[in-house]
This record gives sequence, C-alpha cells and structure tokens, in this order.
Amino acid sequence: MFKKENRLVPGISFSNSHLISTPQFLLKEKKNGLEINRFGIVVSKKIDKRAVIRNRIKRFFRTTLLNLEKKINVGHDILLIVKKGIIGKTKEENLLMVRSALEKAGLIKK
Repeated sequence: MFKKENRLVPGISFSNSHLISTPQFLLKEKKNGLEINRFGIVVSKKIDKRAVIRNRIKRFFRTTLLNLEKKINVGHDILLIVKKGIIGKTKEENLLMVRSALEKAGLIKK
C-alpha cells in the first residue's frame, strides 16, 4: 500500500502529461512540483469483472512501483491505466514492461 502522501488525489488533470503506451498499460507522467512521487493505478471492469483479479493486478503494480521507488526521480505524478493485454502475461514480462516504460519516460536511469 502506498503511503497517504504518495497517492494521487482525485481531480488531478493529466492533460499536459507525457504518455507512454505499452500493450499492457498506459503510463501518464507529469511533474508535480513536490519533493515526492505520487502514484495512481486504474483497473477497469473491462479488464475483468471479478474484483479479485482487478485487485491482484493493482497489488502487482503497487509492489513493483514500491520496489522501484528509490530509483525513480522525485517530483512526478504517475498514473498507470491497465489494458486488456495484461491478462495472460507473466509477472516477469509485466515487470520488464513497467521498468522499460519508466525508462522511456525518463523517470529512471538505465
């Protein structure tokens, strides 16, 4: 679970954000002017009707982002919007996609 200060609050606009698209998810990133990173994860019912599966996907992304948090440059809002391509992929494949998307966005060094 993210600390309260590291969660995105509702109402934040990502209209001027940097967008990275992968088959598994969309990553939207913008600077927030703070000394912390804030994260948000969106898993729609279109992905799977079962809450168990949606929560499992959210837990995976949360743990991945928490593990990479020390490497991510501070001062960014990051929103992950999960796509249907996530179903059927292994955790290792998804982890590599998250890492490469963060590298493309310039949030972590290679």
